[in-house]
Amino acid sequence: MERAVVHLHVPDFCAVLEGLRDPSRARRPLVVADPGGRAVILALNPLARREGIREGMPCAVALRRCRALQVVPPDRAFYRHAHETLLRDLGAFSPLVEGGALGRYFVDLSGTRRLWGPATDTACRMEEHFLHRHRLATRAGLAGNKLVSQVAAECVGVGDVSWVFPGGERTFLHGLSVEALPGVGAKTAGRLMDFNIRKVGDLAALSPGELLPVFGGHAPRLLRLARGEDDLPVVPFEKEATLRLVRDLERDEIDRDRIEALLFDLTEEGGWILRRRNRIPGRVLVEVRYADGVEVQVARDVKPMGQVLDRLLFETVRDCARSVIRRRVAVRRIAVTWSRFRVPLRQLALFPEAGWAEGRERRIQAALDAVRRRYGRQAVFWGVTICGHAGEGA
Repeated sequence: MERAVVHLHVPDFCAVLEGLRDPSRARRPLVVADPGGRAVILALNPLARREGIREGMPCAVALRRCRALQVVPPDRAFYRHAHETLLRDLGAFSPLVEGGALGRYFVDLSGTRRLWGPATDTACRMEEHFLHRHRLATRAGLAGNKLVSQVAAECVGVGDVSWVFPGGERTFLHGLSVEALPGVGAKTAGRLMDFNIRKVGDLAALSPGELLPVFGGHAPRLLRLARGEDDLPVVPFEKEATLRLVRDLERDEIDRDRIEALLFDLTEEGGWILRRRNRIPGRVLVEVRYADGVEVQVARDVKPMGQVLDRLLFETVRDCARSVIRRRVAVRRIAVTWSRFRVPLRQLALFPEAGWAEGRERRIQAALDAVRRRYGRQAVFWGVTICGHAGEGA
């Protein structure tokens, strides 16, 4: 059966939603940015883009460039609710709907021809549904996989559908700039241009051995992107219970010890909540926002344990943080999200010495919790978090 994957993209999703919520905002340049003097642009509408404003630009610079600029604080709960509503609507066309990023949706229409007709007609019907029901203009790409459909959607204007015929993926990508490939940012594109590789076709013509000395283990992935090869499935959206803790730093921080102290404090707060709810997490997601607005994240499975123990949880959180915080840019926000919960089930160790270390941690954790239940969570804390508490007069 021939695959047919549609990618729908709502340009400037967050800024457009703000304009729909308050129509008076849509008539002037608008940006979405956190409050404060260090804020950077997170989203903007087309009028602001015409003034030369871009994502990641400091808000102070944008205000000097456009005096009529409206700055709106982000309402992330509102954006997420609208995003999930669109996902549910797309579920009427196919059970395989994926929406990992706000305003971007993949729909697998394979095998739906007898129900909806040709995939191109279905893509147009989806665009009409977004426009008439939600007043959201979209662009759509249709291809045999997620990668090519995403690139195809960026090659047309709002309201149009770009269809890449099966077998024509390499031909379609051949003349595009390497920056058109998802996951190829300015840094990777710059390194490719150093070798006079500017078009996707130039990159696809190389062999893994020619790219390996420059890009190492990333060389095979780059070649698959350039050749339009993508076998990733469309993963349906499933809402699961999560515990998300966010810490906005009082000042941009680049000191690794202080960042890890803040992460330990977040881990302790999460552990305290999970123990009270009698749940053990199976996965943790660490998100970092830099001072220039760039956001990165990494997720890891949490090793099995019979009880939530803060110091054992922190080992996983610290590994995530060290793998994600690699840029020489100060950190502005840190978020830790726990998911895949289960009820604690303690199993005795086969050999006593095997469970000694965890038993010691369990006794320490029980003693700390007893003190905090009586005197409050801030009554006692680990020395590793002293940097995080220094600003509180501890």
